[in-house]
Amino acid sequence: MAARPATRANRTRAARSSPDEATVRTPVRDLTRGATSFRIDWDVRPAYDFVFSLSAEAGETDDLPAEDRAWLKTARNTLAAGVRDADKQLFDSEFCVSAAVLLIDRPGARTAREFVDALAEATPAEVIRAVFEYSNREPDVADLIDRAIAGDEVALAALDSTLPDHHRQGRLEMVRQPQQTMSAMVNVLDAWSNLFTPIEPRVAEILERDYEARAADRATLSPADLIERTTGGIRWLPEAGVRRLILAPSYFSRPYNFVMSAGDWRLFGYPVSDDALEAIDPLAAPSAVVRLHRALGDSTRLKILKLLAGRDLYLTEIAQQLDLSKPTIKHHLALLRAAGLVTITESGSVVYYTLRRNRLDDASTDIKRFLLS
Repeated sequence: MAARPATRANRTRAARSSPDEATVRTPVRDLTRGATSFRIDWDVRPAYDFVFSLSAEAGETDDLPAEDRAWLKTARNTLAAGVRDADKQLFDSEFCVSAAVLLIDRPGARTAREFVDALAEATPAEVIRAVFEYSNREPDVADLIDRAIAGDEVALAALDSTLPDHHRQGRLEMVRQPQQTMSAMVNVLDAWSNLFTPIEPRVAEILERDYEARAADRATLSPADLIERTTGGIRWLPEAGVRRLILAPSYFSRPYNFVMSAGDWRLFGYPVSDDALEAIDPLAAPSAVVRLHRALGDSTRLKILKLLAGRDLYLTEIAQQLDLSKPTIKHHLALLRAAGLVTITESGSVVYYTLRRNRLDDASTDIKRFLLS
């Protein structure tokens, strides 16, 4: 399937006079007072979607329109065999998707091509630190990575002890073979940029529409409410040391959030709203209606909601009560959050889930409104 081009001129971008204006938004709120103060920045760049579109979860649900789900599948199958194998190893496994962390300190890398160029110019240590640090905020991890890359086995063992079980072996292989990993990443992203670039203007317009549609929220909501509404249900509480909260709209992440952090910042690559998408089928149900009823149409998810009706719970508690793995429960909770049925509250390492009772009343109302309007 051929990539669809942009459907209208991007007047907003054309009017801007400098690269910095096009890539870094003015802070929404500056709350730099006290130990847990922070500011909120908006970062609207298709370069994030370029990386996120290689995630195994991209196009997993029908929150991404059918034409782009088909495009993703076809485009990935057209990659050369060696590139496709490296893509599966590095990006399907998720941890190399965190290379998007490099964008934080490179505001001029707006497009897919600019990101690939920035990646090629980075050192293997920079790239590997980005992959490690987004999910590991140990203060000495950067020093351990540098020493381990240099061949220090003691540092490698120490680094091993800081890693979660998830993808531990893959990350350690990156440290053992930094140049080979770097070359493989550049090759995959270079090949992918050739496929992504034709649709990039259209993606950029979707991101812009989402940003512009949230102007009233930025002007009126409290920081916590702004983050929760933007992310579709993540209630983030300020953390000591986090000075900057970055909100980056994403098309290919729908309906999930990509959450990354390092140093003094945290980023939510949040799914763009339904209103930002192009209307194609006038008979199609709104995505919010489909998400809600899909979430309610699964016995495991109904059990999770029943548990949460009793009290707020941690992921581990839900997994134990249902005798299912944490990744499985996390997947179900992500779909419940996307449907507006669950709120996730985050503060540092503390994460718990809350039932949004008022959303349950919407199930019949939403479907009636769609069918009878």
